[in-house]
Amino acid sequence: MQWTHPDRGTTLLEALIAIGILAGAVVSLAGLSSMAIRTNTLARERSLATVYSLQKLEELCRDVRRLSTSPGDALESDSPGFIEYLDRHGHVVGATAGVVFVRRWSVTGMSADANLLAIQVEVAPCRKAPGANGCGDATARAGLASIRSRLAW
Repeated sequence: MQWTHPDRGTTLLEALIAIGILAGAVVSLAGLSSMAIRTNTLARERSLATVYSLQKLEELCRDVRRLSTSPGDALESDSPGFIEYLDRHGHVVGATAGVVFVRRWSVTGMSADANLLAIQVEVAPCRKAPGANGCGDATARAGLASIRSRLAW
């Protein structure tokens, strides 16, 4: 009686193809992981900027009777009295050390009624674009606005 052995196992060529496919999948997943980490970081940054905008907006609305109007370009430039630099915890710091966010706000009177004030607050990560005068990434900023009356408060 003669024993026949069916082919068992894989050939070297099949193993190399399988390893190539697996390596391609791992590289693709690494790229996706890197993109997910970057997106998560940007989302966290934007969420913090929104919270810091809300904090300042609430502070300004609370003291609406004592607010002075801002220069017209207060949101785009570093206007004294209408800008703060924040650390990573949202605490106000000087303009040099530990700055993570820049917060700017504007207060303008409404043309329909002098007692109505339009209050805008914008917070942006403190990254300097090439050729920019001050910090503040315009593409990643978060802004909030409100209209308040000096009389009602």
